[in-house]
Amino acid sequence: MQRSRQLRLILLLALIVVASFLIIIISKTHGIISQQTTKKVENTSVAILTSDILTDQSWGSLAYKGKINIEQQYPVSAQVISEVNTNQKMKEAAEKVIQNGTKVVIGHGREFSTVFTELAPKYPHVHFVTIHGTSRYKNQTVYTFDQTKIEHMAGTAAAIKTKTKKIGLIDTFAKEKNPGFEQGIKAYDSSIAFYYRVVNSRDDGAKAVKLLRELKDQGVDIVYAKGNSYNQEVIQEAKTQGMYVIGYLDDQAYMGRSVILTSVINDVPQAYNVIMKDYFSKKGLPSGEVKLDARDGVYKLAPFGPMYSKREKQILYSLYSKVRMSTQPK
Repeated sequence: MQRSRQLRLILLLALIVVASFLIIIISKTHGIISQQTTKKVENTSVAILTSDILTDQSWGSLAYKGKINIEQQYPVSAQVISEVNTNQKMKEAAEKVIQNGTKVVIGHGREFSTVFTELAPKYPHVHFVTIHGTSRYKNQTVYTFDQTKIEHMAGTAAAIKTKTKKIGLIDTFAKEKNPGFEQGIKAYDSSIAFYYRVVNSRDDGAKAVKLLRELKDQGVDIVYAKGNSYNQEVIQEAKTQGMYVIGYLDDQAYMGRSVILTSVINDVPQAYNVIMKDYFSKKGLPSGEVKLDARDGVYKLAPFGPMYSKREKQILYSLYSKVRMSTQPK
């Protein structure tokens, strides 16, 4: 009887010890789970500055699309500040977001280069990025676009359709190196004359139309309108002038299917994905200049228009397939 009581007591003590251990384990496990579920991952703060407005068909709207892209794909909290169109506004906007904890400041255009070069040594813990432009310091990066091969293809597409053997390019700002389009024209027919004109603005439609008319008077029958906001006005004028146009930025056939040969699609928001991909890589954002091309997904050609014959399209698509093969993803 005494032995039976001892066994029951031992068993009871064992159960108490086991229960105590279980309670401790459950308590600690709950604490760990609770910490994991309540702990928030802190997003990297990114600010995008643009001198333009954020309306449709504007350069600034591409900055906003870039913000949406990177927030969907990376652990970032991004904001876009628009109409930052003077050096003083640029400096004030950049310093304000930096004081609020921003780690990456992106200038949506070359116009931010001067101010960023001034601020970079003052804020070495912040990385300054510009789309196009220049840089000087380690915490500065310029992302620019190498569209040579795609524009070469667009030049060939224009050369096939010109009747006057005179083709023009209306650019936003003068480029020191802008060879692809002209090279594509000359590769197809070296006797075709090439005309280059500059608006010195992204959205001065009146000047762009004036340049178009001047080119028309000189016999040009095809123009590559390398703008964004002013392209709509150029395309509308081209309809009245009986000219063909190569669009830019997006597939602009919807503005005038009868006059748009093709469009050089420049996926600027995709550049923001590349910037963030580099930022979160082991090496981080590089210094200096980074050239993006079709391998980065920033360029492609829109479908060729109905003015091309079946034979002409076969020639162009054959050439285009070779271009695309040479620009496979990195």
